[in-house]
Parts: sequence; C-alpha cells; structure tokens
Amino acid sequence: MSTLWSAPDPRRAAAPPGAVRAPYAAPYAVAAPAHPTLRHDAFAGVLAAVVTVLVGAPVGLLWAALAPTVDVVVDGDQVQLVEPGSSAFIATDGFFLIAVALAGVVGGVLAWRLAHPHGPAVVVGLTLGGLAAAYVAMVVGEQVGLAEVKQAVQAGQQGALELTVQLRAHEAIVGWPVGALVGYAAASLLRGR
Repeated sequence: MSTLWSAPDPRRAAAPPGAVRAPYAAPYAVAAPAHPTLRHDAFAGVLAAVVTVLVGAPVGLLWAALAPTVDVVVDGDQVQLVEPGSSAFIATDGFFLIAVALAGVVGGVLAWRLAHPHGPAVVVGLTLGGLAAAYVAMVVGEQVGLAEVKQAVQAGQQGALELTVQLRAHEAIVGWPVGALVGYAAASLLRGR
C-alpha cells in the first residue's frame, strides 16, 4: 500500500498572530515588529505635551462662552456684585471641570490612537501637558470680559455689566490630566493592549 502523504514543509508554517510579513521578502518569511527607539518615545511625549498645551486656550474660551456670568454694578471706581450669593460661582467651577475633563478624554484617546506603539513618555506628556493646558484654559477664560469692566471703571462709567467669574476651585485643574489618563487607558483596554 502506498501513501501520498508527506510531512509538512516547515517553511510553509503559518505566521504567528500579530506578525507582520515583509511585502517583498522570501515566501513565508516573517518580519519582526519594529519598536520605537527611546529618542522617538521622548519626542512623542514632548509632542503630546505641546499639542495638549496648545489646546488649552480654545478650551478656556469655550469655558468662558458656556459658563454662567454674574451681573456687576460699576459705581465710580468700585465693582460690586448684584447677587453676592449667586450659584453662578459653583456652576462656573463645574463647567470648567467638565470642559477640561472632556478635553482630556478626547486628547487621551487621540494620543493612544496616534502614538500607542510608543512607551510611557506619551502618558507623561499627556499628564504634564494636561496640567499646563488646564492652567492656560483657566487664565484665558478668566480674561474674557475683564477688559470691558476695567475700561468702565477707568472711564468712570456707572451701570450694570456682565462678568465671567473666576475659577475658585483650583483643584479642578487636575481634571484635564485625569481625563487624559482615563481616555488613554480606556482606549487601550478596549483594543486589548
């Protein structure tokens, strides 16, 4: 009795899962996945921090546009609140926290999508950049409408004006880096990495 079966050729063995084949390599040759160097990792981390800080000013303007304002009365060289016990102060802090946390989550997901092969430098860049971006957002948002009030005081005008409230809960600044880390971790877990 003869059999037509022969042992399988080891060169034709299936490639391991996740391996990348070189496009013009020998048949069944598997190319090793490329790992970024330490220099590329550091560059990706710095780039993540810089881009995050640049987004801080638009988020601050968005916060100032959406947050509630308070009415002030200009009387000579003094500015007084119409309603000192207004809930706008608490709402302003809440709007800031929501704005920076959402910006952080979006930034974390985008950073994972664009830089997930890189090492922990991206996460460090997101954290430090998020703290700086939240500070920039706070400073930019607090300046909206402030120039009009200063001009009214200097000109000696009297009357009512609207003013954006300053951030009182400075702890809300950590909302951006926490949101970024949550977004990065969620994207990483959802993709099974």
